[in-house]
Amino acid sequence: MEAAFAEMPLALFSTLAPMGAGAFVILAAAFLTAKLDAEALGRIDRLTAIPVAFVIVGFIAAFFHLASPANAFGVFAGLGSSPLSNEIAAGVVFCVVMVVYWAWALTGKMPEGVRKGLAVVLAVLALVFALFTGMAYMIDTIASWNTLAGPVQILGYALVGGAALGVLVLALAGCADELKAGSLKTAVLAVLVVGLVCGIGGLAAQAMAANGLENALYSGADMVSSALMVIVAGVVCLVASGVCDVFAVRGGGASAVVGMGVGAAVLAVAGILLMRLAFYAMQVSVGLSMLL
Repeated sequence: MEAAFAEMPLALFSTLAPMGAGAFVILAAAFLTAKLDAEALGRIDRLTAIPVAFVIVGFIAAFFHLASPANAFGVFAGLGSSPLSNEIAAGVVFCVVMVVYWAWALTGKMPEGVRKGLAVVLAVLALVFALFTGMAYMIDTIASWNTLAGPVQILGYALVGGAALGVLVLALAGCADELKAGSLKTAVLAVLVVGLVCGIGGLAAQAMAANGLENALYSGADMVSSALMVIVAGVVCLVASGVCDVFAVRGGGASAVVGMGVGAAVLAVAGILLMRLAFYAMQVSVGLSMLL
């Protein structure tokens, strides 16, 4: 696990940025299904600062992984052929649309149709960004990462973490009644379930794959064993986050819903970060005569 902590900047990036992006899936669902007046929309727009901050802080964390900030411009050199370049490009596109949407929404002059359209576009871009983030780890020289389980994990984290942040934004905006309404409640629960299945299932699939790998220096089975408690703790936090979301959408007093939203967001951050660290801990390279 010591090697995993060396990847903390990337662990924070792949935790926070997809979470913030995923929140726009829930916001899009709210705009499409809930009846929100101008005051409620204004509160939601101001509180959208929360997922925006998650995305920005995530990208800032990623810069600390670079030996020199100037190297950031080099990641675009392989656009189209490099998974890392494609990831950053997808992230930049998402961020540009996110900032345009948010700045326009804050003016209070965004037409309803445009709001719904841009929200859907942002939701789709968020999922694309999450998938490309996971695909950046599909490296030929690291056999334990070179699997579709990676993108599936990040997609799951974006959905379950985004559900937590989205519920928090709506709860803080005073939309507890809208959250428990049929269509939006169903949408939140669907996103949550898919996120949990993809996030937990993806990491489990990667652990099983890594368990059967070894090279002259490291055994995948030993790496999985050393990360097992971290994985268990991450799963517990992630499931607990989902439970908080379920209680939030079931309704209750405004303060209780906000409390559940805060709990869901905190637990989601903790759970996803632990699972990302476990991912980095299960790194089995191809070199030195790896045996299957």
